Amino acid sequence: MAKEQHGKNFMYGAAVLLVANILVKIIGACFKIPLTYLLDEAGMGLFTTSYTIYTWLFVVATAGLPVAISKMVAESSALGKTKETKKILHASLVLLAIIGVVGTSVLYFCADAFADFTKSPLAAHGIRAIAPALLFVSFMSAFRGYFQGTQDMVPTASSEVAEALGKLIIGYILASLLIPRGIEYGAAGAVFGVSMGAAMGLAVLLIMYFTRKNKNAAEDGDGKTSSMGSILKKMLFIAIPITIGASVFTLTTVIDMCMIQRRLLAAGFESKRALELWGSYSGYAIPLFNMPPTLVTSISISLVPAISAAFARQELDDARKMTSSALKTTILLAAPCGIGITVLARPILQTVYNNTNAASTLSILGYAVIFVSLVLVTNGVLQALGKVWLPVIHMAIGGVVKVIINFFLVGSPDININGAPVGTTVCYVLILALNLISIKRLLKCKYDIASLLEKPLICVAVMALVSFFACRFAAGTGRIFSVLIPIVLGGIAYVLMLFATKSLTDEDVLMLPKGEKLLSLFKKVGAMK
Repeated sequence: MAKEQHGKNFMYGAAVLLVANILVKIIGACFKIPLTYLLDEAGMGLFTTSYTIYTWLFVVATAGLPVAISKMVAESSALGKTKETKKILHASLVLLAIIGVVGTSVLYFCADAFADFTKSPLAAHGIRAIAPALLFVSFMSAFRGYFQGTQDMVPTASSEVAEALGKLIIGYILASLLIPRGIEYGAAGAVFGVSMGAAMGLAVLLIMYFTRKNKNAAEDGDGKTSSMGSILKKMLFIAIPITIGASVFTLTTVIDMCMIQRRLLAAGFESKRALELWGSYSGYAIPLFNMPPTLVTSISISLVPAISAAFARQELDDARKMTSSALKTTILLAAPCGIGITVLARPILQTVYNNTNAASTLSILGYAVIFVSLVLVTNGVLQALGKVWLPVIHMAIGGVVKVIINFFLVGSPDININGAPVGTTVCYVLILALNLISIKRLLKCKYDIASLLEKPLICVAVMALVSFFACRFAAGTGRIFSVLIPIVLGGIAYVLMLFATKSLTDEDVLMLPKGEKLLSLFKKVGAMK
Protein backbone atom coordinates (compact mmCIF):
# COMPACT_ATOMS: atom_id res chain seq x y z
CA MET A 1 0.00 0.00 0.00
CA ALA A 2 2.88 2.35 0.83
CA LYS A 3 4.51 1.75 -2.53
CA GLU A 4 1.28 2.45 -4.36
CA GLN A 5 0.93 5.70 -2.42
CA HIS A 6 4.48 6.77 -3.30
CA GLY A 7 3.71 6.12 -6.95
CA LYS A 8 0.54 8.17 -6.70
CA ASN A 9 2.44 11.04 -5.05
CA PHE A 10 4.93 10.98 -7.89
CA MET A 11 2.22 10.97 -10.58
CA TYR A 12 0.15 13.61 -8.76
CA GLY A 13 3.17 15.92 -8.61
CA ALA A 14 3.86 15.28 -12.28
CA ALA A 15 0.21 16.03 -13.13
CA VAL A 16 0.30 19.35 -11.22
CA LEU A 17 3.45 20.42 -13.05
CA LEU A 18 2.05 19.20 -16.36
CA VAL A 19 -1.02 21.42 -16.00
CA ALA A 20 1.20 24.36 -15.04
CA ASN A 21 3.51 23.72 -17.99
CA ILE A 22 0.54 23.66 -20.37
CA LEU A 23 -0.59 27.03 -19.00
CA VAL A 24 2.96 28.36 -19.27
CA LYS A 25 3.16 27.22 -22.88
CA ILE A 26 -0.16 28.84 -23.74
CA ILE A 27 0.98 32.07 -22.10
CA GLY A 28 4.34 31.75 -23.83
CA ALA A 29 2.62 31.32 -27.18
CA CYS A 30 0.58 34.47 -26.48
CA PHE A 31 3.93 36.22 -25.98
CA LYS A 32 6.10 34.68 -28.67
CA ILE A 33 3.63 34.55 -31.56
CA PRO A 34 2.64 38.26 -31.55
CA LEU A 35 6.30 39.05 -30.92
CA THR A 36 7.30 37.46 -34.23
CA TYR A 37 4.90 39.80 -36.03
CA LEU A 38 6.28 42.78 -34.11
CA LEU A 39 10.01 42.04 -34.46
CA ASP A 40 10.12 40.05 -37.73
CA GLU A 41 12.83 37.45 -38.41
CA ALA A 42 15.83 39.77 -37.84
CA GLY A 43 14.41 41.03 -34.53
CA MET A 44 13.67 37.47 -33.42
CA GLY A 45 17.28 36.64 -34.25
CA LEU A 46 18.41 39.33 -31.79
CA PHE A 47 15.88 38.23 -29.17
CA THR A 48 17.00 34.60 -29.47
CA THR A 49 20.68 35.54 -29.34
CA SER A 50 20.20 37.51 -26.09
CA TYR A 51 18.09 34.75 -24.59
CA THR A 52 20.53 32.02 -25.61
CA ILE A 53 23.46 33.80 -23.95
CA TYR A 54 21.35 34.20 -20.79
CA THR A 55 20.32 30.54 -20.93
CA TRP A 56 23.95 29.45 -20.97
CA LEU A 57 24.84 31.41 -17.82
CA PHE A 58 21.47 30.49 -16.27
CA VAL A 59 22.29 26.80 -16.69
CA VAL A 60 25.80 27.31 -15.33
CA ALA A 61 24.33 29.06 -12.28
CA THR A 62 21.31 26.94 -11.46
CA ALA A 63 21.00 23.70 -13.47
CA GLY A 64 22.39 21.32 -10.87
CA LEU A 65 21.48 22.96 -7.58
CA PRO A 66 17.66 22.58 -7.71
CA VAL A 67 18.13 18.87 -8.44
CA ALA A 68 20.65 18.54 -5.62
CA ILE A 69 18.39 20.42 -3.21
CA SER A 70 15.31 18.36 -4.07
CA LYS A 71 17.28 15.10 -3.80
CA MET A 72 18.77 16.01 -0.42
CA VAL A 73 15.48 17.31 0.99
CA ALA A 74 13.66 14.19 -0.23
CA GLU A 75 16.21 11.89 1.43
CA SER A 76 16.10 13.83 4.70
CA SER A 77 12.29 13.93 4.67
CA ALA A 78 12.10 10.18 4.01
CA LEU A 79 14.22 9.60 7.12
CA GLY A 80 12.13 12.04 9.22
CA LYS A 81 14.81 14.75 9.43
CA THR A 82 12.57 17.80 9.06
CA LYS A 83 14.96 20.18 10.77
CA GLU A 84 17.72 19.26 8.37
CA THR A 85 15.55 20.05 5.35
CA LYS A 86 15.30 23.68 6.54
CA LYS A 87 19.06 23.79 7.00
CA ILE A 88 19.50 22.54 3.42
CA LEU A 89 17.29 25.40 2.21
CA HIS A 90 19.27 28.01 4.16
CA ALA A 91 22.58 26.69 2.81
CA SER A 92 21.25 26.73 -0.75
CA LEU A 93 20.03 30.34 -0.41
CA VAL A 94 23.50 31.52 0.64
CA LEU A 95 25.19 29.66 -2.20
CA LEU A 96 22.70 30.73 -4.86
CA ALA A 97 22.78 34.36 -3.74
CA ILE A 98 26.52 34.44 -4.44
CA ILE A 99 26.05 32.71 -7.80
CA GLY A 100 23.20 35.06 -8.76
CA VAL A 101 25.14 38.25 -8.00
CA VAL A 102 28.24 37.06 -9.86
CA GLY A 103 26.24 35.77 -12.84
CA THR A 104 24.20 38.97 -13.17
CA SER A 105 27.36 41.09 -13.03
CA VAL A 106 29.13 39.01 -15.67
CA LEU A 107 26.14 39.13 -18.01
CA TYR A 108 25.63 42.88 -17.62
CA PHE A 109 29.23 44.11 -17.80
CA CYS A 110 30.31 41.66 -20.53
CA ALA A 111 27.25 42.22 -22.74
CA ASP A 112 29.25 43.82 -25.56
CA ALA A 113 31.81 41.01 -25.56
CA PHE A 114 29.09 38.35 -25.70
CA ALA A 115 27.31 40.18 -28.52
CA ASP A 116 30.52 40.51 -30.54
CA PHE A 117 31.31 36.82 -30.00
CA THR A 118 27.99 35.82 -31.56
CA LYS A 119 28.49 38.23 -34.47
CA SER A 120 25.34 40.07 -33.35
CA PRO A 121 26.56 43.41 -31.90
CA LEU A 122 22.99 44.78 -31.76
CA ALA A 123 22.10 42.10 -29.19
CA ALA A 124 24.10 43.86 -26.42
CA HIS A 125 21.08 45.86 -25.20
CA GLY A 126 19.05 42.69 -24.85
CA ILE A 127 21.82 40.89 -22.95
CA ARG A 128 21.96 43.73 -20.40
CA ALA A 129 18.17 43.77 -20.11
CA ILE A 130 18.02 40.08 -19.22
CA ALA A 131 20.91 40.19 -16.71
CA PRO A 132 18.75 40.79 -13.56
CA ALA A 133 16.81 37.61 -14.31
CA LEU A 134 19.82 35.55 -13.20
CA LEU A 135 19.64 36.93 -9.65
CA PHE A 136 15.89 36.34 -9.33
CA VAL A 137 16.08 32.86 -10.87
CA SER A 138 18.90 31.88 -8.51
CA PHE A 139 16.70 32.50 -5.46
CA MET A 140 13.75 30.81 -7.18
CA SER A 141 15.87 27.71 -7.75
CA ALA A 142 16.51 27.33 -4.02
CA PHE A 143 12.83 27.51 -3.07
CA ARG A 144 11.69 25.33 -6.00
CA GLY A 145 14.25 22.68 -5.10
CA TYR A 146 13.11 22.73 -1.48
CA PHE A 147 9.41 22.39 -2.30
CA GLN A 148 10.08 19.69 -4.91
CA GLY A 149 12.09 17.74 -2.33
CA THR A 150 9.04 17.66 -0.08
CA GLN A 151 7.09 16.46 -3.17
CA ASP A 152 4.93 19.59 -3.03
CA MET A 153 4.83 20.75 -6.65
CA VAL A 154 2.16 23.46 -6.24
CA PRO A 155 4.59 26.31 -5.35
CA THR A 156 6.82 25.50 -8.32
CA ALA A 157 3.79 25.32 -10.61
CA SER A 158 2.37 28.61 -9.30
CA SER A 159 5.67 30.46 -9.67
CA GLU A 160 6.11 29.19 -13.23
CA VAL A 161 2.71 30.55 -14.23
CA ALA A 162 3.42 33.91 -12.54
CA GLU A 163 6.80 34.10 -14.27
CA ALA A 164 5.22 33.46 -17.67
CA LEU A 165 2.52 36.08 -17.09
CA GLY A 166 5.12 38.69 -16.11
CA LYS A 167 7.13 37.97 -19.25
CA LEU A 168 4.02 38.23 -21.43
CA ILE A 169 2.61 41.45 -20.02
CA ILE A 170 5.76 43.45 -19.35
CA GLY A 171 7.83 42.06 -22.23
CA TYR A 172 5.29 42.67 -24.97
CA ILE A 173 4.34 46.14 -23.73
CA LEU A 174 7.98 47.24 -23.61
CA ALA A 175 8.72 45.71 -27.02
CA SER A 176 5.79 47.62 -28.51
CA LEU A 177 6.90 50.88 -26.93
CA LEU A 178 10.57 50.55 -27.92
CA ILE A 179 10.32 49.08 -31.43
CA PRO A 180 10.03 52.56 -33.06
CA ARG A 181 13.61 53.23 -31.87
CA GLY A 182 14.90 50.16 -33.73
CA ILE A 183 14.65 46.37 -33.67
CA GLU A 184 17.51 46.12 -31.17
CA TYR A 185 15.52 48.19 -28.64
CA GLY A 186 12.31 46.29 -29.34
CA ALA A 187 14.13 42.99 -28.78
CA ALA A 188 15.69 44.36 -25.57
CA GLY A 189 12.27 45.40 -24.27
CA ALA A 190 10.90 41.92 -24.92
CA VAL A 191 13.87 40.33 -23.16
CA PHE A 192 13.50 42.64 -20.14
CA GLY A 193 10.10 41.01 -19.65
CA VAL A 194 11.99 37.80 -18.81
CA SER A 195 13.70 39.61 -15.92
CA MET A 196 10.45 41.04 -14.59
CA GLY A 197 8.71 37.68 -14.97
CA ALA A 198 11.43 36.07 -12.86
CA ALA A 199 10.90 38.72 -10.19
CA MET A 200 7.17 37.91 -10.10
CA GLY A 201 7.87 34.17 -9.88
CA LEU A 202 10.18 34.74 -6.90
CA ALA A 203 7.55 36.88 -5.17
CA VAL A 204 5.01 34.04 -5.44
CA LEU A 205 7.47 31.52 -3.98
CA LEU A 206 8.29 33.80 -1.04
CA ILE A 207 4.60 34.29 -0.26
CA MET A 208 3.92 30.54 -0.41
CA TYR A 209 6.98 29.70 1.70
CA PHE A 210 6.07 32.03 4.54
CA THR A 211 2.37 31.08 4.48
CA ARG A 212 3.34 27.39 4.68
CA LYS A 213 6.25 27.83 7.07
CA ASN A 214 4.43 26.45 10.13
CA LYS A 215 3.09 23.47 8.23
CA ASN A 216 6.27 21.45 8.78
CA ALA A 217 7.45 23.02 12.03
CA ALA A 218 8.34 19.71 13.69
CA GLU A 219 12.04 19.08 14.20
CA ASP A 220 14.16 15.91 14.37
CA GLY A 221 13.67 13.93 17.54
CA ASP A 222 17.30 14.10 18.62
CA GLY A 223 17.88 17.56 17.18
CA LYS A 224 21.03 16.43 15.33
CA THR A 225 21.63 17.76 11.84
CA SER A 226 24.54 17.80 9.44
CA SER A 227 26.83 20.82 9.62
CA MET A 228 26.44 23.65 7.12
CA GLY A 229 29.80 22.73 5.63
CA SER A 230 28.89 19.09 5.07
CA ILE A 231 25.52 20.09 3.55
CA LEU A 232 27.20 22.48 1.11
CA LYS A 233 29.82 19.86 0.26
CA LYS A 234 27.19 17.22 -0.51
CA MET A 235 25.10 19.76 -2.43
CA LEU A 236 28.03 20.71 -4.63
CA PHE A 237 29.03 17.07 -5.07
CA ILE A 238 25.61 16.38 -6.59
CA ALA A 239 25.16 19.72 -8.37
CA ILE A 240 28.55 20.20 -10.05
CA PRO A 241 28.39 17.24 -12.45
CA ILE A 242 24.76 18.05 -13.33
CA THR A 243 25.74 21.67 -13.94
CA ILE A 244 28.74 20.66 -16.02
CA GLY A 245 26.58 18.36 -18.11
CA ALA A 246 23.89 20.98 -18.66
CA SER A 247 26.38 23.80 -19.27
CA VAL A 248 28.41 21.69 -21.69
CA PHE A 249 25.28 20.96 -23.67
CA THR A 250 24.07 24.56 -23.48
CA LEU A 251 27.55 25.74 -24.46
CA THR A 252 27.27 23.35 -27.40
CA THR A 253 24.05 25.17 -28.32
CA VAL A 254 25.84 28.54 -28.10
CA ILE A 255 28.68 27.21 -30.24
CA ASP A 256 26.03 25.80 -32.54
CA MET A 257 24.41 29.22 -32.82
CA CYS A 258 27.66 30.94 -33.71
CA MET A 259 28.74 28.13 -36.02
CA ILE A 260 25.43 27.93 -37.87
CA GLN A 261 25.60 31.57 -38.93
CA ARG A 262 29.26 31.21 -39.90
CA ARG A 263 28.62 28.00 -41.84
CA LEU A 264 25.69 29.63 -43.64
CA LEU A 265 28.06 32.40 -44.69
CA ALA A 266 30.56 29.76 -45.82
CA ALA A 267 27.78 28.10 -47.83
CA GLY A 268 27.44 31.32 -49.84
CA PHE A 269 24.60 33.15 -48.09
CA GLU A 270 24.81 36.90 -47.47
CA SER A 271 24.99 38.12 -43.86
CA LYS A 272 21.37 39.35 -43.79
CA ARG A 273 20.07 36.10 -45.28
CA ALA A 274 22.13 34.03 -42.83
CA LEU A 275 20.58 35.96 -39.91
CA GLU A 276 17.11 35.44 -41.37
CA LEU A 277 17.67 31.68 -41.75
CA TRP A 278 18.93 31.50 -38.18
CA GLY A 279 16.03 33.66 -36.95
CA SER A 280 13.52 31.48 -38.82
CA TYR A 281 14.95 28.29 -37.31
CA SER A 282 15.57 29.60 -33.78
CA GLY A 283 12.58 31.94 -33.50
CA TYR A 284 9.92 29.90 -35.32
CA ALA A 285 10.84 26.19 -35.39
CA ILE A 286 12.69 25.83 -32.06
CA PRO A 287 9.91 27.30 -29.82
CA LEU A 288 7.36 24.85 -31.28
CA PHE A 289 9.87 22.01 -30.98
CA ASN A 290 10.53 22.89 -27.32
CA MET A 291 6.88 22.78 -26.25
CA PRO A 292 6.34 19.00 -25.87
CA PRO A 293 9.68 18.26 -24.11
CA THR A 294 9.16 21.05 -21.59
CA LEU A 295 5.80 19.53 -20.73
CA VAL A 296 7.55 16.22 -20.07
CA THR A 297 9.94 17.91 -17.61
CA SER A 298 7.07 17.70 -15.12
CA ILE A 299 7.70 13.95 -15.01
CA SER A 300 11.46 14.24 -14.49
CA ILE A 301 11.12 16.98 -11.83
CA SER A 302 8.68 14.85 -9.85
CA LEU A 303 10.67 11.67 -10.48
CA VAL A 304 14.00 12.74 -8.91
CA PRO A 305 12.77 13.29 -5.32
CA ALA A 306 10.41 10.29 -5.53
CA ILE A 307 13.14 7.85 -6.58
CA SER A 308 15.64 9.46 -4.19
CA ALA A 309 13.21 8.94 -1.31
CA ALA A 310 12.61 5.33 -2.39
CA PHE A 311 16.35 4.68 -2.37
CA ALA A 312 16.71 6.29 1.05
CA ARG A 313 14.08 3.82 2.29
CA GLN A 314 15.85 1.01 0.35
CA GLU A 315 12.75 0.29 -1.73
CA LEU A 316 14.33 -0.77 -5.03
CA ASP A 317 11.16 -2.33 -6.42
CA ASP A 318 9.35 0.97 -5.93
CA ALA A 319 12.09 2.78 -7.87
CA ARG A 320 11.83 0.27 -10.73
CA LYS A 321 8.07 0.68 -10.86
CA MET A 322 8.25 4.49 -10.98
CA THR A 323 10.94 4.41 -13.65
CA SER A 324 8.90 2.07 -15.82
CA SER A 325 5.79 4.21 -15.36
CA ALA A 326 7.71 7.38 -16.23
CA LEU A 327 9.14 5.88 -19.44
CA LYS A 328 5.77 4.59 -20.59
CA THR A 329 3.96 7.85 -19.79
CA THR A 330 6.65 9.84 -21.60
CA ILE A 331 6.34 7.73 -24.74
CA LEU A 332 2.55 7.99 -24.70
CA LEU A 333 2.76 11.80 -24.41
CA ALA A 334 5.76 12.55 -26.62
CA ALA A 335 5.15 10.20 -29.57
CA PRO A 336 1.88 11.79 -30.78
CA CYS A 337 3.26 15.29 -30.21
CA GLY A 338 6.45 14.62 -32.17
CA ILE A 339 4.86 12.82 -35.12
CA GLY A 340 2.02 15.34 -35.16
CA ILE A 341 4.54 18.17 -35.51
CA THR A 342 6.26 16.32 -38.37
CA VAL A 343 3.04 15.67 -40.29
CA LEU A 344 1.49 19.10 -39.68
CA ALA A 345 4.61 21.31 -39.67
CA ARG A 346 3.51 23.55 -42.55
CA PRO A 347 -0.12 24.17 -41.46
CA ILE A 348 1.01 24.70 -37.85
CA LEU A 349 3.50 27.37 -38.90
CA GLN A 350 0.96 28.94 -41.22
CA THR A 351 -1.62 29.12 -38.44
CA VAL A 352 0.71 30.27 -35.70
CA TYR A 353 3.07 32.64 -37.52
CA ASN A 354 1.55 33.07 -41.00
CA ASN A 355 5.06 32.11 -42.13
CA THR A 356 6.07 28.64 -43.37
CA ASN A 357 9.79 29.28 -44.02
CA ALA A 358 10.72 26.94 -41.13
CA ALA A 359 8.51 24.04 -42.32
CA SER A 360 11.36 21.75 -43.36
CA THR A 361 13.38 22.27 -40.16
CA LEU A 362 10.31 21.86 -37.93
CA SER A 363 9.26 18.63 -39.67
CA ILE A 364 12.68 17.14 -38.92
CA LEU A 365 12.62 18.37 -35.33
CA GLY A 366 9.31 16.57 -34.82
CA TYR A 367 11.15 13.24 -34.70
CA ALA A 368 13.62 14.66 -32.17
CA VAL A 369 10.75 15.52 -29.78
CA ILE A 370 10.33 11.86 -28.81
CA PHE A 371 14.03 11.33 -28.06
CA VAL A 372 14.52 14.64 -26.23
CA SER A 373 11.57 13.86 -23.96
CA LEU A 374 12.92 10.42 -23.09
CA VAL A 375 16.40 11.86 -22.48
CA LEU A 376 14.98 14.34 -19.93
CA VAL A 377 13.30 11.54 -17.99
CA THR A 378 16.23 9.11 -18.14
CA ASN A 379 18.60 11.89 -17.03
CA GLY A 380 16.34 12.38 -14.00
CA VAL A 381 16.44 8.67 -13.19
CA LEU A 382 20.24 8.56 -13.32
CA GLN A 383 20.50 11.67 -11.13
CA ALA A 384 18.07 10.19 -8.59
CA LEU A 385 20.14 7.01 -8.51
CA GLY A 386 23.17 9.10 -7.55
CA LYS A 387 24.98 8.53 -10.88
CA VAL A 388 25.16 12.24 -11.64
CA TRP A 389 28.26 11.98 -13.86
CA LEU A 390 26.76 9.55 -16.35
CA PRO A 391 24.36 12.07 -17.96
CA VAL A 392 27.31 14.48 -18.18
CA ILE A 393 29.39 12.02 -20.17
CA HIS A 394 26.48 10.99 -22.36
CA MET A 395 25.45 14.59 -23.13
CA ALA A 396 29.04 15.58 -23.88
CA ILE A 397 29.31 12.73 -26.39
CA GLY A 398 26.00 13.72 -27.96
CA GLY A 399 26.99 17.40 -28.05
CA VAL A 400 30.23 16.67 -29.89
CA VAL A 401 28.37 14.55 -32.45
CA LYS A 402 25.82 17.35 -32.92
CA VAL A 403 28.50 19.99 -33.57
CA ILE A 404 30.31 17.75 -36.07
CA ILE A 405 27.12 16.95 -37.98
CA ASN A 406 26.04 20.60 -38.04
CA PHE A 407 29.47 21.75 -39.22
CA PHE A 408 29.32 19.63 -42.35
CA LEU A 409 25.59 19.68 -43.12
CA VAL A 410 24.88 23.38 -42.49
CA GLY A 411 27.94 24.28 -44.56
CA SER A 412 26.47 22.45 -47.54
CA PRO A 413 24.64 24.90 -49.86
CA ASP A 414 22.01 22.28 -50.69
CA ILE A 415 21.25 21.32 -47.08
CA ASN A 416 22.15 24.57 -45.24
CA ILE A 417 19.86 25.27 -42.24
CA ASN A 418 18.17 21.86 -42.55
CA GLY A 419 21.38 20.29 -41.23
CA ALA A 420 20.79 21.79 -37.76
CA PRO A 421 17.69 19.69 -36.86
CA VAL A 422 19.35 16.57 -38.27
CA GLY A 423 22.28 17.06 -35.88
CA THR A 424 19.87 17.62 -32.97
CA THR A 425 17.94 14.42 -33.71
CA VAL A 426 21.02 12.21 -34.03
CA CYS A 427 22.47 13.74 -30.87
CA TYR A 428 19.47 12.85 -28.69
CA VAL A 429 19.09 9.36 -30.15
CA LEU A 430 22.67 8.65 -29.06
CA ILE A 431 22.21 10.13 -25.57
CA LEU A 432 19.02 8.15 -25.01
CA ALA A 433 20.68 4.87 -26.01
CA LEU A 434 23.54 5.46 -23.56
CA ASN A 435 21.14 6.45 -20.74
CA LEU A 436 18.96 3.37 -21.17
CA ILE A 437 21.95 1.03 -21.14
CA SER A 438 23.09 2.58 -17.83
CA ILE A 439 19.63 2.43 -16.22
CA LYS A 440 19.15 -1.24 -17.10
CA ARG A 441 22.52 -2.03 -15.51
CA LEU A 442 21.95 0.03 -12.35
CA LEU A 443 18.39 -1.08 -11.60
CA LYS A 444 19.13 -4.67 -12.65
CA CYS A 445 15.94 -4.73 -14.68
CA LYS A 446 14.96 -5.49 -18.24
CA TYR A 447 13.28 -2.56 -19.91
CA ASP A 448 12.31 -3.89 -23.33
CA ILE A 449 12.15 -0.65 -25.32
CA ALA A 450 10.76 -2.49 -28.35
CA SER A 451 7.74 -3.65 -26.32
CA LEU A 452 7.32 -0.17 -24.82
CA LEU A 453 7.29 1.38 -28.29
CA GLU A 454 5.33 -1.26 -30.19
CA LYS A 455 1.76 -0.33 -29.28
CA PRO A 456 2.29 3.47 -29.08
CA LEU A 457 3.88 3.44 -32.54
CA ILE A 458 0.88 1.59 -33.98
CA CYS A 459 -1.40 4.20 -32.39
CA VAL A 460 0.77 7.04 -33.68
CA ALA A 461 0.88 5.60 -37.20
CA VAL A 462 -2.92 5.55 -37.35
CA MET A 463 -3.03 9.07 -35.92
CA ALA A 464 -0.54 10.30 -38.53
CA LEU A 465 -2.57 8.85 -41.40
CA VAL A 466 -5.79 10.38 -40.10
CA SER A 467 -4.08 13.77 -39.58
CA PHE A 468 -2.46 13.67 -43.03
CA PHE A 469 -5.70 13.03 -44.92
CA ALA A 470 -7.64 15.37 -42.64
CA CYS A 471 -5.08 18.08 -43.42
CA ARG A 472 -5.77 17.70 -47.15
CA PHE A 473 -9.51 17.73 -46.56
CA ALA A 474 -9.27 20.89 -44.41
CA ALA A 475 -6.87 22.73 -46.75
CA GLY A 476 -9.42 25.33 -47.83
CA THR A 477 -11.09 25.94 -44.47
CA GLY A 478 -8.90 28.85 -43.34
CA ARG A 479 -5.76 29.21 -41.20
CA ILE A 480 -7.23 28.02 -37.90
CA PHE A 481 -9.43 25.16 -39.05
CA SER A 482 -6.82 23.88 -41.51
CA VAL A 483 -4.72 22.81 -38.53
CA LEU A 484 -7.39 22.43 -35.84
CA ILE A 485 -9.38 19.79 -37.76
CA PRO A 486 -6.37 17.47 -38.36
CA ILE A 487 -5.22 17.85 -34.75
CA VAL A 488 -8.65 17.07 -33.28
CA LEU A 489 -9.33 14.13 -35.61
CA GLY A 490 -5.80 12.79 -35.16
CA GLY A 491 -6.09 13.12 -31.38
CA ILE A 492 -9.38 11.26 -31.31
CA ALA A 493 -7.90 8.49 -33.49
CA TYR A 494 -4.89 8.22 -31.13
CA VAL A 495 -7.00 7.93 -27.98
CA LEU A 496 -9.29 5.34 -29.57
CA MET A 497 -6.26 3.32 -30.68
CA LEU A 498 -4.81 3.44 -27.15
CA PHE A 499 -7.89 1.66 -25.88
CA ALA A 500 -8.21 -0.61 -28.93
CA THR A 501 -4.62 -1.87 -28.57
CA LYS A 502 -4.90 -2.05 -24.76
CA SER A 503 -1.90 0.25 -24.40
CA LEU A 504 -3.31 1.47 -21.07
CA THR A 505 -3.54 -1.05 -18.23
CA ASP A 506 -5.57 -0.82 -15.02
CA GLU A 507 -2.33 -0.17 -13.14
CA ASP A 508 -1.41 2.75 -15.44
CA VAL A 509 -4.76 4.44 -14.81
CA LEU A 510 -4.61 3.82 -11.05
CA MET A 511 -1.24 5.63 -10.90
CA LEU A 512 -2.94 8.83 -12.10
CA PRO A 513 -4.59 11.38 -9.81
CA LYS A 514 -8.22 10.28 -9.22
CA GLY A 515 -7.17 6.97 -10.80
CA GLU A 516 -9.95 4.93 -9.18
CA LYS A 517 -12.64 7.23 -10.56
CA LEU A 518 -11.05 7.32 -14.00
CA LEU A 519 -10.78 3.54 -14.16
CA SER A 520 -14.39 3.17 -13.08
CA LEU A 521 -15.47 5.65 -15.77
CA PHE A 522 -13.44 3.91 -18.50
CA LYS A 523 -14.93 0.55 -17.59
CA LYS A 524 -18.42 1.96 -17.42
CA VAL A 525 -18.23 3.33 -20.99
CA GLY A 526 -16.60 0.12 -22.22
CA ALA A 527 -13.21 1.66 -22.99
CA MET A 528 -11.49 -0.81 -20.67
CA LYS A 529 -12.51 -4.25 -19.42
